[in-house]
Amino acid sequence: MKKLRLNVFGKSNLSLNITGKKERFHTLDSVMMSVDAFDTVTVCERSDDKIEVTFDTPGIDKVNNTAYKAAKLVCDKIGRGVDIQIEKGIPVGAGLGGSSADGAAVIRALDLFYGLSSHGIDIRKTALSVGSDVPFMLTGGLAQVTAMGEEMLFIENKLKLFAVGLMTETVSTAEAYALFDTLHPTMEYLPTETDKFVNLLLDGDIKALEYMDNALFEASAKLAPSVKTNFDKLKAAGAIPCMTGSGGMVLGYYTDIDAFARAALSFKTEKGFRVFSSAPTGILHEWIER
Repeated sequence: MKKLRLNVFGKSNLSLNITGKKERFHTLDSVMMSVDAFDTVTVCERSDDKIEVTFDTPGIDKVNNTAYKAAKLVCDKIGRGVDIQIEKGIPVGAGLGGSSADGAAVIRALDLFYGLSSHGIDIRKTALSVGSDVPFMLTGGLAQVTAMGEEMLFIENKLKLFAVGLMTETVSTAEAYALFDTLHPTMEYLPTETDKFVNLLLDGDIKALEYMDNALFEASAKLAPSVKTNFDKLKAAGAIPCMTGSGGMVLGYYTDIDAFARAALSFKTEKGFRVFSSAPTGILHEWIER
């Protein structure tokens, strides 16, 4: 039986704009960066067509999750089954894309097992049907991601970023988007100038930090007031703060590693404290059996 172990990295949203709606889904213009927090996903073939998913973290539904969804989309087409074991290293409910990462890891493993294109399976379309962040998670790095996640412009990361993360509460993504719609019924939210932001990142220009923003911040801070509290704490410590995803984690970014180290030391006893740096890729894998 083939067996793979994959480390799949989380992401931070350096900017997140909501540009409109397509059917019932929001369209986005976001800059995403892989960060060095990762889940470890072990995928093993079965001799039947069943799918089993287990987590080392309690409280996660074994069927209603992206890893199971990704496996079912593929396995139903190729008539195979898999066992999937997930060790969570990406904080749950933080906005760091842990759920999407797990789905991406399963798709990558099944492609390495079976060569999905030879079965007529479009990997990118499959990833997108699992979740809007999943296509980015398959590759990782640094990219401008637009529409509903299907359009990506990959960027060479010339600006080394270090971040202190604080999370006191989780935020429901669905509730955050619903409240955004209430607060901005005509989508009048003024977005970040993403093209200028991307160009500054490409130049490695520290002025890029001035363009970090998240359209969901106002809504998420209303749902979880600690989001605003943590934002203010990080700003007071000299960081450029920006919430990732729909929260509830706020990351405070530094380009100076000494300033970052001092801030990390001062926040290390805070609830939900984590430190991050950028990761160059989305997934690393090793064969256990092949």
